Amino acid sequence: MDRNDPNVASAVAELRETSNSWVAKYRREKTLLGRVFLGTFTPAINAVSGHYVSFGPTAPLPAKRKARILEEWKLQRRHC
Repeated sequence: MDRNDPNVASAVAELRETSNSWVAKYRREKTLLGRVFLGTFTPAINAVSGHYVSFGPTAPLPAKRKARILEEWKLQRRHC
């Protein structure tokens, strides 16, 4: 989304809520603990969520952070 889009704040809020719900759900599943995807997705989710908490919903992800998150995503997809 463009940072000037009037819906960006609500989209980021929804993203954070969905992310928190996802992490909470899968952390409770004992059968999934220790799985590779939790070790990859959880830090990626936390990086995105933490960015918006720290810098606000209109702050774009820095290129370095975005690249790291996308690289983690690629690595995860290879293991699935």
